[in-house]
Amino acid sequence: MTMGEGGAVYTNDTTLKRLVESFRDWGRDCWCPSGRDNTCGNRFTQQFGELPHGYDHKYVYSHFGYNLKVTDMQAAIGCAQLEKLSGFIAARKKNWAQLRENLAELADIFVLPEATANSDPSWFGFLLTVREQARFSRDEIVNHLEMKGIQTRMLFAGNLIKHPCFDGMRSSGKGYRVVGSLENTDRIMRDTFWVGVYPGMTEDMIGYMSDTIRGYCTK
Repeated sequence: MTMGEGGAVYTNDTTLKRLVESFRDWGRDCWCPSGRDNTCGNRFTQQFGELPHGYDHKYVYSHFGYNLKVTDMQAAIGCAQLEKLSGFIAARKKNWAQLRENLAELADIFVLPEATANSDPSWFGFLLTVREQARFSRDEIVNHLEMKGIQTRMLFAGNLIKHPCFDGMRSSGKGYRVVGSLENTDRIMRDTFWVGVYPGMTEDMIGYMSDTIRGYCTK
């Protein structure tokens, strides 16, 4: 699904619902829905931190949050796409399965994706990790696929702390901590990439992707 930007969270846990809504809404403590006030009945009678007693509960912030409220137009797009969701999921599963079957012979070259036990994924993409014994690097096959008109993606940030945004914190020795060696994170950063399973792809497109990957690996 897409809503242009934005997204949705579904839960049947009322505590999690409160947390999600608060993070969405700048970290506010108030749980009143939009357009309603004083659901708690104590809007002007409580003490919060070092605020003046009786400070308006509607504008008390219990933690850092964000402004992540989608527009009405985006929400309308999301609602319309929900009606198509089952078809999107079926197409993604079909495209993923075709790629998995077509590339099964390359298991000695790539770590191929598998669904975890008791799961039924709607696949975002088809994840490939180049094995250490392969005769090429991730960057080499990615460059080849891009030249052949096949889009690829990294597994997003890889090891986030290697990015320039952490340079200042790293040089000062403050701001974050690292737990463990992150060797798997570094391997993903170095050796892993996605190819797509977008619902609009045809069997011919999937076949072209598969043939191109197989051809590169066997040349």
